[in-house]
Amino acid sequence: MDPYEYDLTPYQERLEETIVNYQIKIQHVQVEPTDPPFAYPNKHVVIMNDAYDSKISPIFILAHEIYHITQQSMDQQIYAFSPLAKQAEEKNAHLFAIRLFFQSIEEDYVPNYIAVMYALGLPLSMEHLVRQVWSEHSQFLSF
Repeated sequence: MDPYEYDLTPYQERLEETIVNYQIKIQHVQVEPTDPPFAYPNKHVVIMNDAYDSKISPIFILAHEIYHITQQSMDQQIYAFSPLAKQAEEKNAHLFAIRLFFQSIEEDYVPNYIAVMYALGLPLSMEHLVRQVWSEHSQFLSF
């Protein structure tokens, strides 16, 4: 196994628990590869474009979109995924997805944050967010 490769099954399972707990509907479509997945918070629906062309893990993208529903984001009616968005709401959705990943790994294990970025296919623009959550997770384990 590649040293940067992770079994994302626990992450997927944690996400599925959230979907069930919040009664979120996930609809899969295939449209243009440039059309990102999006969330309708007031309808508890996430539309996942299975043809979306991105190196970012679809599990991460789904977790990001689910944030908008679980946190009852109401600034907009629709939230489309964008890895480069600068709005606080989008940054918080990225942080939610990253934290969910860290919550799904073994409790006594702290992966290298670069390995996490690689496993989730995250761009360098998210490095500071991964480092932030990695630091939080590392501090929690050092007690």
